[in-house]
Amino acid sequence: MARGLTDFSGSELRAHRMNVYARPDAAPMTAEELAHAVGATKAQILAYENGHRVPDPPRLLALARALRIHPWKLTNPEDRSTWTLADFRRASGLRAQDMVEHLGVSPKNYRRFENEGIVPSRRPQFVDEVAGAIGVTRRLVEAAIDQTPAVQKRQARARELIVAMVDRYVLRPGPWKGPELDDPQLIELAAAYGRPVQRLRRVLAYELGELRQGQVRAMREGVIANYDIDRGRQYNARNAMDRWDEVSEHGLARLPQRLERFHRSAQPAEIWQHLVDLYNIDATARADSGTWAPTFMLCEDPLVLPRSLVEHRAYDDVMTCRLTVPGVNHIASFRGLYASLYPVTRRPLRPTPATRARTSGAGPETFTLPNRTERLAVPQRLLETMRTQSSNSKTPLQLRLSPTYELAVGANSLTATAVEPDADEPDENEPAQD
Repeated sequence: MARGLTDFSGSELRAHRMNVYARPDAAPMTAEELAHAVGATKAQILAYENGHRVPDPPRLLALARALRIHPWKLTNPEDRSTWTLADFRRASGLRAQDMVEHLGVSPKNYRRFENEGIVPSRRPQFVDEVAGAIGVTRRLVEAAIDQTPAVQKRQARARELIVAMVDRYVLRPGPWKGPELDDPQLIELAAAYGRPVQRLRRVLAYELGELRQGQVRAMREGVIANYDIDRGRQYNARNAMDRWDEVSEHGLARLPQRLERFHRSAQPAEIWQHLVDLYNIDATARADSGTWAPTFMLCEDPLVLPRSLVEHRAYDDVMTCRLTVPGVNHIASFRGLYASLYPVTRRPLRPTPATRARTSGAGPETFTLPNRTERLAVPQRLLETMRTQSSNSKTPLQLRLSPTYELAVGANSLTATAVEPDADEPDENEPAQD
């Protein structure tokens, strides 16, 4: 079978039609019956089973539905680790046009993503949306994109271009300015990632700046190793110089893949601020129950929060959210890049042991709903504003969390209480009046 058409297995089709994997007393389906169920001929079914023909995605989906199995059950599982995104799509019984219609994107933009791994600049959640449309995890989509020949070619070329810029800029004397806007390597790299040159220049100014710092430290240690009169300090400096050289080499080697990851998951400034707010109050997934934040305190529409980076949960009628493990890793990995792109935004502050102690036990920064144990936290910027208002009015500020809960914000306390729903709000349990 030709690669790229999905690794269809005629033997698996025959096995499922004959109910090989079902209970022993299950009656097999004849080729003629299966053909009738999917609008095909018996000859076509036998051609599929004997490997003479390969069904197109709609026919594959029809076969799977007739047999009451997932379409993947009709493919070779041992080849799945090498599948591209197009393979996963076809193996799920979907055409490119189906994805275009489902995602509401232009055919050109979808082809660029599937064939080149370029995320539409105005769709920061596009990878999550594609994963949901196909019915796979984001991690699987990322791995499939990495298998795409055009992406592998781009990464290989990116290494060459980045090495050229390292040689040109990293050890250049004088203040650090990063690559020049008219640098041909920078322009080519920006075009390869489908991003503006100015944006990529900021990204590389940070990344190459980090490499420069490593090289500077290695050079400093080299001076001590070569000229210090104390042999002990010379020995330690040589070891330190070797370590910094290794750090620089590792950073340079992983930079093309790092650029790929960032350009697939980078969020606009407003969404980045929401992620930072969750991080700064330690509303993150942990082995214990962790802390959550009321969603409406971050944004009006929870759908703007990337589903792979933020998880949601309802406690009674209070909608809450927190960072997922990939969300925490995203912030830890790319905080410097975001600072370069959005220099005036709030910075993530790593939670200290004192912060963790406050958010895991009773304290002014967290609260619980009546008769519940889960800890909820208020974004710091909002909490400061509310406490300022509370101190000016000399009375706790009352904030409505939901139709049935209210939060009292005092100078040193947060207290949630149950309240009666507003009279003008309909009761979901009452029948509608004619």
